[in-house]
Amino acid sequence: MFEDSTPFIIALVVTFCFMICIAIWNSINAPLPPQKAPPIESGPSRTREILARFSEFYMNLNPQGETIFDIGILPDPKQHIIHALYVGFDESEDDDERSAIERGLRAIVTFQERVGEEPIKRNISDTENFLSTNSNAENEDEKFIAKSIDDDDFNKFAILRDQELELHFQHLKIESIEE
Repeated sequence: MFEDSTPFIIALVVTFCFMICIAIWNSINAPLPPQKAPPIESGPSRTREILARFSEFYMNLNPQGETIFDIGILPDPKQHIIHALYVGFDESEDDDERSAIERGLRAIVTFQERVGEEPIKRNISDTENFLSTNSNAENEDEKFIAKSIDDDDFNKFAILRDQELELHFQHLKIESIEE
């Protein structure tokens, strides 16, 4: 059929050279392969940072008796602290850590919305005040002045606090032991 195969061979060589040039061009302009992510630096996680800040804040607050605070004074948003407590409970390895998380939950629920700048505490009668032998010592240790309010008003906040605590305990399947 073909008398001379030279044009066919020339076309084959040109096509082959053209393909090699395309391969070289693509290898030069190809994106770099994905790099390995840098190793994670050891240090406290965000959850541990939030828990540490809240723990330090609450210990410095030194609450006395049955006091309820406004959420506006918390070092982090309340939901972030609650989430960190949940994660801490899930990651806890022994009963001491779980107990610390329970104390943290009991502490966080004492912060409620619409309390105001001044924390509140139950209004005690003069008789109860007289019978309380260490009330002067408590007042000296307090770093804040809580305003006393009527039992009805305080109970509204106390009921919210107790319901919230029960909800957290149910979520984490913690048996609530009455204090």
